[in-house]
Amino acid sequence: MALGVWGLTADRGTPATVGTAISHDGGSVMAIGAWTIDDPMLAMMGGGGDEENADQFAQAGMPMAPMSQMMSDAVPEGMKRVAVELDLVAGDTVMRFPGSGMTLDVDGKVYRPYSTLLADEQLQPNSQLTAVVTFEVPIEVEAATFHLGPDAKPIDVDVSMGPDGQEPATHDHDE
Repeated sequence: MALGVWGLTADRGTPATVGTAISHDGGSVMAIGAWTIDDPMLAMMGGGGDEENADQFAQAGMPMAPMSQMMSDAVPEGMKRVAVELDLVAGDTVMRFPGSGMTLDVDGKVYRPYSTLLADEQLQPNSQLTAVVTFEVPIEVEAATFHLGPDAKPIDVDVSMGPDGQEPATHDHDE
């Protein structure tokens, strides 16, 4: 128990940034990028997400808020999805990275992954893997800190923009 508490409270130093490799379990991890994922509701509405599209859905008897709750992949009201892309490189031994240990910290609040594209929670010796982990965070979040695990050095990420630095297509369902 004491070791578990130490792992949560240990000073892991100044957070790394995107593009900086950090040591982890005999290998290394680097956040390649981070971004806000386009809201799937906007893609369904033709990409614009403008008031005209919302009005068309309302005229058809389907207001946007109830519609977003019915869709299995809808982003919850007031939230957005962000992605963190990782490059994991194992050293001479098996590298472990439990998916349940990954978190995104925003102003002291911890978010668990919405989804991960990690088939295993370990990487065989001398191999490499690119992975994407997604989180749901409040729509106003611009900066966060990614943690691969409780004892891994944190990585600061900017999630204010969409892919390739473009303005993200997010939608607050109350607008």
